[in-house]
Amino acid sequence: MGVNDKIIDLHTFITSVTEHRHYTAMRLPRLNNNYSGLARDESDATRAETHEAMNHNNNSNTHESQESLDSLHNVDLEQQPFVSAQDLPSNPPIYDDLPDVDPMEMEEEHLELNNENIRDKFHRCVNNFNEKIIIPVRLNVMDPLAQLYLIIQEKTDYYLNKIGNPIILRRLFYIILMSVIAFYVMSSGLMPSNRSSHYGGMFSDHELLIQYARQSMDLSKLERDLEYVSSMEHISGTKGDIAITNYIEESMEANNLKIIKEFKYMAYSDYPTSNSTLKLILSQDKVEDIPLNINSFSPLSPCGKLERNNIVYGYKGSKDTMESLKQNQFLDDDYVLVLQYDRFVNEQILIAEQYDAKAILFISEQNEDNDLIQQKSASLPQFGTGDILTPGYNGPLIDEIDISDAKNVANIPILPLSYNQGQKILNNLDKKGIKFDDGNFSGNKQVKVDLNVDIATRERQPVFDIIGKIEGREQNDKAIVIGASRNSVNFGAQYPGFGTATLLSLVQICQEMKYKYDWKPLRNIYFISFGGTEFNYAGATELIEERMTALRDETFSFIDISQVGLWDDSGKNLNVETHPLLHEFFKNIIPTHGFDINVEHIQQYGDWIPYLANGIPSTVISNPSIKDRKLPVDTKKDTFDNIKDLLHDKGKGEIAEELLLYIFEVILKLSDYPYIQFDLIKFGDVMLDVLHNFDNEIQHRLNTNLVEESLTLWKRIGLEWEAWVRQWSHIVMVQDGIEPSLISVSRWTWNRKLSNIGRRQLSLVGLPERPFFKNVIFSPTLWTGDKGNGHWTFPGVRDAVEKGDWNLAQEQMDVVGNVLKKSAEMFIEENDEDNIYH
Repeated sequence: MGVNDKIIDLHTFITSVTEHRHYTAMRLPRLNNNYSGLARDESDATRAETHEAMNHNNNSNTHESQESLDSLHNVDLEQQPFVSAQDLPSNPPIYDDLPDVDPMEMEEEHLELNNENIRDKFHRCVNNFNEKIIIPVRLNVMDPLAQLYLIIQEKTDYYLNKIGNPIILRRLFYIILMSVIAFYVMSSGLMPSNRSSHYGGMFSDHELLIQYARQSMDLSKLERDLEYVSSMEHISGTKGDIAITNYIEESMEANNLKIIKEFKYMAYSDYPTSNSTLKLILSQDKVEDIPLNINSFSPLSPCGKLERNNIVYGYKGSKDTMESLKQNQFLDDDYVLVLQYDRFVNEQILIAEQYDAKAILFISEQNEDNDLIQQKSASLPQFGTGDILTPGYNGPLIDEIDISDAKNVANIPILPLSYNQGQKILNNLDKKGIKFDDGNFSGNKQVKVDLNVDIATRERQPVFDIIGKIEGREQNDKAIVIGASRNSVNFGAQYPGFGTATLLSLVQICQEMKYKYDWKPLRNIYFISFGGTEFNYAGATELIEERMTALRDETFSFIDISQVGLWDDSGKNLNVETHPLLHEFFKNIIPTHGFDINVEHIQQYGDWIPYLANGIPSTVISNPSIKDRKLPVDTKKDTFDNIKDLLHDKGKGEIAEELLLYIFEVILKLSDYPYIQFDLIKFGDVMLDVLHNFDNEIQHRLNTNLVEESLTLWKRIGLEWEAWVRQWSHIVMVQDGIEPSLISVSRWTWNRKLSNIGRRQLSLVGLPERPFFKNVIFSPTLWTGDKGNGHWTFPGVRDAVEKGDWNLAQEQMDVVGNVLKKSAEMFIEENDEDNIYH
């Protein structure tokens, strides 16, 4: 390093030290005494060390210092205000040997200075904010408001003292005010939550619920439930029935569904044995035995033993067929009638009894497995459903009748056979007598039969109903019922097992909505698993007989899903049999979800019959193949293993999902829509069409004016109801989104009146000779046969026409007219009394 460079570096070092001393001197007044003394001591020590180093350099570098002095004249000393030329040593020191100086000491001092400036600025900002905003607002706004508040409080207390204790009155006013605010916030849906609120938070958002139901669909649960409920034979009152009953109850409880009760009823029941026998006597020396098994059993068939009776084949056993056989003298001697199953087995049995048959052998339909036996009940529900020993009432309030006096059960032995067994009989008959459409002959009384039907009977055996409930949040005195049959003589996978599994899946879907969105329907929903279906629908009937008043007053719609089943490749068809009040609802209100929906009148028997008979509008949702009991339904082959491949098929799985969504949407609309979805105009139109068609059939032999006038009156009421719906929708749905309290009361009143329509269209005496059926407008007729849909309307009139009793027919027509008229007048009177908003 050269001398000049060293002199320049020394000059820079001295300048830095001088500036540091100047900076320290300026800060000393701001520091405390201890810190200042410490700084001075450190500064003096630093200077002493510096001078000592400089003296050492003067003695050791004489020659170099001379060159340094020559170069020093070239430095502009006047640029350095704190150092003069006279102060410079003759020989500058070598600064490489100087003690180290930590540069961080100076950086920390500068950092402290910057931090101090930031704090000062912050304090200045706070002071300015206080002076320019806080203090003026306090002086000009808050203090005057406080003074005003004190004046108002004094005045308020002065006047409140004239009324009562001001402290109590102020608290009362506070409670009222907070209640109003809370109600507004909660009803407006302003509070953050997961609730499925819509229209100002007062009603549920059904689109949101259906979307979530689609996303959360669990077909694996449907499969698990179906596998279990069809894993064993479960005829009512057996161990299998009890096991499945417990499973259903546990499943409902696992979904936190409120279990109302497990209802237990005692009913007449019977069970198969292996002791029945059948022998064909072809001649004196030739007897052919037809082996029977435990599947040769028809529920509620009486026992019986016959010897040497003629065998007569009667095809499907219609009245015309039996009359023809009688006219040809094939029925003169004791005979056993061989029949093919028809649509209404109960009517086949009743006709056979009227023509003095001693027993009936039913031949099952032809199928891939022709050894299957269809096991259908031998009850006669056209005279009434329920326990056959306590007809029309719930025991044990009245003593049971004797089985021989029961009208709603067969009085002759019924034995079902397989197709192969039936063909063996038909092949042995002579090709003589009457030839039928299937190519078989009636026979010529040459073949005889020995028959023994042995069945284990229990006059008092328990049947169980399981009832779960979702409580409504608004009109919890009104409800819909979702029902499904549970019992089967066999495993019953397609029917009724799939319906039971569907019921449990719907329970889960509804409860998921409850926990996800805090959803509760406006009206109650009951989920019921019925027992005793094979014993003349004992479970459903005994329940409504025991709780007649409560169920009839509360339930405005019953929906049965026992027959939904799984779809084959015949098409995505869905049959909906329902009350005319709901025809429009199922045709045009509910989305079809891709199904081909066929809406018609109810015209089949099931657990819905006691509800229909007592005026509760009922609906039956069915897969057409299950409704028609296509094989393997009602046979031992109706097992889970036989249909599990359908569940795993992607296309069938999608159909099952859409079916669940369809039924769930029906439940939503009926239980949670603000007003009940009854269409009174459509009701009038449908019934007028039925009346006109019937009048044409009978060639205008009855006076139908009263019925027509009454239905026209109902249509006028329907117009009023339709106008109210439009106004309600305009006020609530379009404008405000919040339903005013006056409108709410009006809506509740309309809903109550609509729910009463069915139970007010009853006749307390019931139908002639069939008092079980109080519903004189919609009930089973005594004879249906192959009549078209709609034959179960005006049943009393049609029964009288069937008998040729035209006077009785006119009486029944007048009964229908009076019931329709009085129910309409009651509807109008209730309208006036309650001053319903128009």
